[in-house]
Amino acid sequence: MSGSRADPSRPGATRRGRGISRSSLACALTARCLAACLAALPLMTMDTACAQVVGPPIRLTPSADPSASVPVPSPVAPPVTSPVEEAAPPAAPSMAVVPVVPRPPPVASQPLGPPDPDGAGLLSGGEGLGGDPWRGVSQADALPLLAALPVNTPSPTAKALQRRLLLSAGSPALAVSAGAPPSGPAPVFGDAPSSHRSGRRFGALRVTALARLGDARAAAELADRLPGLLSGDEAAARALTDAELLFGPMECAKAQARGQGFEDPYWRKVDLYCRARLGDRAGADLALAMLRERAGRADPFLPLAESLTGGPPPGRRALLDASPVALAAMRTARVPVPPDALALTDPALLAAIATNPATDPATRASAGERAAAALFLDTRQLLDLYAQIPVRGDEILRARDLAGRDRSAYGRALLHQAMAATMDGSRRVALAALAVELVDPLWRSGPVGGAAAALLDTVSPTPDAAALAPAATRLYAAVGRLDAAKRWYDLAQRGRTADAAWLWPLAAVSGLLPRGADAAGLSPWLAEAVRGAGDDARTRVAGQLALLQAVGVAVPDSAWLAATDGAGPPGGVVGGVDPALWQRLGDAATGGRVGETVAVALLLLGEGGPTGTPPRLVARVAANLTAVGLEGDARALVREAMAALVAPTGSER
Repeated sequence: MSGSRADPSRPGATRRGRGISRSSLACALTARCLAACLAALPLMTMDTACAQVVGPPIRLTPSADPSASVPVPSPVAPPVTSPVEEAAPPAAPSMAVVPVVPRPPPVASQPLGPPDPDGAGLLSGGEGLGGDPWRGVSQADALPLLAALPVNTPSPTAKALQRRLLLSAGSPALAVSAGAPPSGPAPVFGDAPSSHRSGRRFGALRVTALARLGDARAAAELADRLPGLLSGDEAAARALTDAELLFGPMECAKAQARGQGFEDPYWRKVDLYCRARLGDRAGADLALAMLRERAGRADPFLPLAESLTGGPPPGRRALLDASPVALAAMRTARVPVPPDALALTDPALLAAIATNPATDPATRASAGERAAAALFLDTRQLLDLYAQIPVRGDEILRARDLAGRDRSAYGRALLHQAMAATMDGSRRVALAALAVELVDPLWRSGPVGGAAAALLDTVSPTPDAAALAPAATRLYAAVGRLDAAKRWYDLAQRGRTADAAWLWPLAAVSGLLPRGADAAGLSPWLAEAVRGAGDDARTRVAGQLALLQAVGVAVPDSAWLAATDGAGPPGGVVGGVDPALWQRLGDAATGGRVGETVAVALLLLGEGGPTGTPPRLVARVAANLTAVGLEGDARALVREAMAALVAPTGSER
């Protein structure tokens, strides 16, 4: 209990032993307390006066700077508060106070400049992120954020949010207009500074980011709306062409025209590929001769190029080239990709291997799972890959034992095929239970979890499947199929299975509970969750409390003390997180800068997404997204994170 808010030795600590709780003190705050605050206003700021009566709140989003102006009560909704942020020790029990915001800066008028040609978008209004999500942000601040956006997230919610950000109409200003709040210094991320210093256009970075996400169609449509973009930015033109080669659709005429102004041999390879694909044999031979002259005979793409133009199949030397144009050439020439190509780590390239029909089906399924985990293949494509794996001997009959030991893409494919081949009800429940168990917690929200959910669809939530109900609830909630999750959750509660209690936090953030039932369920769940729990389990429970609070579930101090064994709520910046980004997220949300808030939130989540990120960081991201009107996205991120956290009592999965 040392250092906790419940320690009576600390100044201002609550004396819980006298039976006075923070909640009862909150009820006791009467007009007399408010009058004391107002009476003190001439002598001190409202923050100071009220803090002496009730103590300062603890915030997920940052407090307003009291030095900015004389603070006054405001009808504006307060920033989301939470006991997961450090604050000074209170002089009295912590309770809510009248929200205090700084006075807005004076309004200054400026003549409007010409419209930014890079402000066009495919989404506007409610379809995107509002009228102009980049209002109040300078290009100097926005461009490094766009250049550093994550690519290989396992989170469908994060990827969809990033896509909306990139496709929304609007653009940052060349300079922030007078009266707009500063967004702080631009952070340094990876190769972002070089991209910014090179003078790349805002639109070019948007097209590049969309292409890197694998959305070639949207990237091409956006580029068509931005005049002269691709002719002046080779990096964007190449990113778009790579995405078309890997994922389609490939419009060869546009790709060939796109590369005419550039000298890199890459564009000669694209031209040769397109000519061969379109059956232009003479043109392909000419392109091959030019490529030999420009690239040299040591280029590993040349054997593939010769195969495309009617030459012999390439040897293994050609397979050293794992570029997008080489993988597309292999697919077109029906050259199989060897299994050792799975040493590749780029899921976009693995997606190209998975979609090469000449490659061994087991290799395709293994590559496909890893591509699907980063959302470069969808559930339907993954199910097709599972169905194509040939089954040997009596493996269908032994699928449960084999998959339980194998735990690979082959094992999961075997379960799917065995499920299709059996009609026995108890065997189907057992196979479905194993398929759900074999999904990595980090992959539950994406296509790998979706494939397991598709198999689970063939099992009815009846009493004979009650043992499967908790795991089925978790999986369906993770993939966002909440109607199905509700049916299995109700079955779990009716069956009162031993593991049903751990589902409560997931049900609370997913809307599976009756209205008003979330508060009543907190104490029973928490008592069960911390009974005999070790340090790791308590850390997980504390993370769940932070997520619950981020979506509006009231978490009393007593719950934090129980979860942390008296240490109280954690505070400060999450370990390993850039403090500047942590602060910048709250500053952007407080200033109503939607685009900046979303971009910084995505950077904080990184390629781990909400399932691979500390839950207290996910809670902060969710609270600030809610503050700028993106409550639906915030809840979906919390749901994904919670689905990876919830586990039976005593389990660390």
